Amino acid sequence: MSIRAVLFDLDNTLTHRDQSIQRYSEFLLQQYQLQLFAHDLDKIQQIIRRIDNGGYPQKEQLTHPSIAASVAHALRQELDWQTEADFQELTQFWFEYFGQCAVAMAGAVDLLKMLKQQDYALAVVSNGGHATRLNILDGLGFKEYFDVIVSSEQAGISKPNQQIFLHTAESLGVQPSECMFIGDHPVNDIRGAQQAGMQAIWLQGFHPEDERLEVPRIQQLHELKAYLERG
Repeated sequence: MSIRAVLFDLDNTLTHRDQSIQRYSEFLLQQYQLQLFAHDLDKIQQIIRRIDNGGYPQKEQLTHPSIAASVAHALRQELDWQTEADFQELTQFWFEYFGQCAVAMAGAVDLLKMLKQQDYALAVVSNGGHATRLNILDGLGFKEYFDVIVSSEQAGISKPNQQIFLHTAESLGVQPSECMFIGDHPVNDIRGAQQAGMQAIWLQGFHPEDERLEVPRIQQLHELKAYLERG
């Protein structure tokens, strides 16, 4: 059965998470520089990377329910402030500006334009808060390309549960076998999509190799075109 829909993970698939953190850190320092004794950009980036962990935060690093609040707490504790930073303000700063600082993955814009021109149905399937997913897609300028945007918060299901993939296919009006899913995580993205009956493509470079996975691998998004032409 031919491919009618292309589904994407968000972080480290459509957006480069670490480059986004770099841009966000620069913006945060610019906004708060008058309140800080030391303008240590590297330290700000290290704090955020430690807690964010590429969008997969470890429980021991989370001091609060969200990445935003945990980052705010750590920044207040670990940076050298001239005047004490407000916790709620720093937390809200993440929600307001992290999406605006999103950096597109190389080749993402051209790929989405091509897929739209060829009339593929397009969707995002991403774990996390729905408002945050939308903010990132807005920051990238990508929201207009997608017919469906599914978050784990909105669906009440998280990847790798196959139900979130099946829910997305149903929302697009296609069969799972007519879907191709692209993601960076070998379990949440690739195994989850495969269990739902979708074709899966692994965008490598963000997680260790897993030789047990029988799945095509790509290093750059533009390589996806060859797989679609075959299907």
